[in-house]
Amino acid sequence: MSEFQVFFRRYLQYFIYLILIFVIIGVFTKSSFVLGLVIGTIASAISTFVWYHYLSRAVNSEGLYVSSGMGIRFLIAVMACLFWVRYPDIFDLLGIALGLMLTYVMIIVHGVNSLKK
Repeated sequence: MSEFQVFFRRYLQYFIYLILIFVIIGVFTKSSFVLGLVIGTIASAISTFVWYHYLSRAVNSEGLYVSSGMGIRFLIAVMACLFWVRYPDIFDLLGIALGLMLTYVMIIVHGVNSLKK
């Protein structure tokens, strides 16, 4: 199974479900908070993929240098926040921040589930 397929099964499918739910809620409510959640969740999914890519590369590497992709994930978060800077009436900063935190929630949930098995 390819790296992307493993990532999709572990994380991305849940992000897609959340994004679809938030988009549907956002269409009906037109809430800036929910639209911020959509942007934050999309950025969180991209950030999770970067984290997973660097993690699998570190696991498969025999070198001493291990990177977590922190700089790239930081730039992704900044890019998500720039939507709020550019369109503060459309996107809520709290929604974007909560959406960005979903990466860490998913990592913790996956870790707890792995420990249970």
